[in-house]
Amino acid sequence: MSASTGIGGLIVGMAMLAVFVMFVGTLDARLSTHLSVTEQNDPPPDVAFVDANVDLNGLVQISITTNGSGYSVGDEVLDGTNVVGTVTDVDASGGLLAVSVTMEGNRDFTSSPSLTIGTSGGSSGAVSAVLGSVVHANVTNVGSTVLALDEIWTFLDGENVEHLPDLVVAEPIGNNLYSGETMWVMWLEGSATAWERLAISVGETTVVTELV
Repeated sequence: MSASTGIGGLIVGMAMLAVFVMFVGTLDARLSTHLSVTEQNDPPPDVAFVDANVDLNGLVQISITTNGSGYSVGDEVLDGTNVVGTVTDVDASGGLLAVSVTMEGNRDFTSSPSLTIGTSGGSSGAVSAVLGSVVHANVTNVGSTVLALDEIWTFLDGENVEHLPDLVVAEPIGNNLYSGETMWVMWLEGSATAWERLAISVGETTVVTELV
């Protein structure tokens, strides 16, 4: 009985050792891959703000109040003649399902705008504006290292944190910010907070600017 128990324990021990060796091998491979990437002597990321501001009464969301029918993806949402949004999804009958906020028409509104939908075939749909804090910034890659947008993080007053791809990025169109390129970022933050500072962090580099 004791002999069979000892053999069973030995088998279990050898199995655990094999699992441990596999884990260490995987860890070494990952570490080696990481070192091969970071030891290429690339200069650290270098970014600079061109400008940055916060609108306390910016357009943070376009709410659908009536779905209507006959609308198409790409129909524009208007504040007067200014384009402030775009229809991004409709149902089978052309009813409104989703509307996004565009960057160009967004600004610090003095009062809640009355929104309409520019369409050639839609009817009976209605949308309304939701106002709050919106941060705009233009940031330039002034270094020689290509920056992956997926590796960039943003901060408001050191506490409100967002991953850059989760914000609205109009330029560049793609996944990277190349040397000399400037990206236009819009953060639909949504509160009524008068944020004071915006920071961008990528790799070992963090830059901060005052919001006006």
